[in-house]
Amino acid sequence: MAPPLTCGPGAPKRRLLQAAADGDLQRFKRIANLLDAGKGRLGQTVAAVKDRGAGALHIAAFPGRTALCAYLVEELHQDVNAADESGETPLVYAVRGDTVDTVQYLLDHGANPDKADGNGSTPLHLAAAGGNCEIVKALLSKGADVHSFCGIGSTPLHLAAACKQYSAMKVLLDHHADCNKVKNSVYTPLIAALTAGSLECVKLLVKAGADVKGVGTIAPLLFAVKKGLTDFYKCLLEAGADPNVRDDFGNLPIEIAANKNRRKDVEILLPVTSRVSYVHDWSIDGIISYVESLPSVEDDPVYRMKPADIKLEGSKAYKRKDYVTAAKLFFMAARHFPDDATLFSNRSLCWLKLGEGDRALMDAQVCRMKHPGWAKAYYLQGAAQMLLKDHEKACDAFLDGLKLDPSNIEIDRALWEAVDCMKASHAAKQLSAVSLAQ
Repeated sequence: MAPPLTCGPGAPKRRLLQAAADGDLQRFKRIANLLDAGKGRLGQTVAAVKDRGAGALHIAAFPGRTALCAYLVEELHQDVNAADESGETPLVYAVRGDTVDTVQYLLDHGANPDKADGNGSTPLHLAAAGGNCEIVKALLSKGADVHSFCGIGSTPLHLAAACKQYSAMKVLLDHHADCNKVKNSVYTPLIAALTAGSLECVKLLVKAGADVKGVGTIAPLLFAVKKGLTDFYKCLLEAGADPNVRDDFGNLPIEIAANKNRRKDVEILLPVTSRVSYVHDWSIDGIISYVESLPSVEDDPVYRMKPADIKLEGSKAYKRKDYVTAAKLFFMAARHFPDDATLFSNRSLCWLKLGEGDRALMDAQVCRMKHPGWAKAYYLQGAAQMLLKDHEKACDAFLDGLKLDPSNIEIDRALWEAVDCMKASHAAKQLSAVSLAQ
């Protein structure tokens, strides 16, 4: 929002900015001429008047004083892309003020639709989150990047989904927004819509082709079950969500529902979930009874261990090649130390050893997010993508790692291996194409 004016009370400079906020063009001109004192540098004089970096154009843009903005831009030649102390331009002020006409005017007179503020948010991020479809359309018509990431790793579609802005989401999707772009290398707009609890937005994304399987344990159905979004299951399952996906503790969605005593949820999930041998009575009552018979997680000795000891035991389990236990311990430790990237890298290594490419990739991506300057995170991501036979992306990850640590022999070798695999894969595809042509 526009900052309050903090210049001294009654000062001409304060009165100038107040006139801009009020849209009083004649008063603004009188005060501007007074400040210029006949020097003939009116544009420079006005440009020098700021409140925390915000000039008259910023102040006039927020409440939509388009006529005054036009005077400032066309006659006084004020910089339409000037930033205040927070990095916000007059266009951002107009977007925050929901003033469509002023937004359009600024765009038509050179405002950069992709200039980000100090938080990395572009005008399109703000408009999408606010749900002003006319402003979203205006920005897109001027070439705003529909896939730009803000400082928290979200695209405009992520923010619109998180804020339940159905109409804005539709506009973005109509302009080819990728409904499977990931935030922080893991979360999609579909996860954002589920987190917000908007079935309408979820259905829109599913119709647009959103991936309902997710990445590793970041699966939409798991999110829905954990949040108790019973009405969402049908939509996700009909779109192909996997009812047999397991969470970090190895629990199926139906087991999570049973653990929370949600009988209706168990009833919905039962027909689509593959029977498991350890549940002898595969019925609604049988599954609920089985889950109730299990010891609570608080009974697990791990929960009574000191956080530092959990990390130590995880390392011991890894050294004795008990990768399943090690992965569990590193997960438990991460609950106490959520910013410790090494815990996610260690668990990624466990998944690699177990041949779990999707899980290894997810943890490597989280590790990379938490420690973007750490070459090992990129190496692990590449290794996981090699396991998944995505050789091209593996090459990209290894290259990024080498840029951070050019002397790393292990990453260098992995890169060349990925390059060889990529060449072999391309050659095989070409040979197959030739064979089909014959």
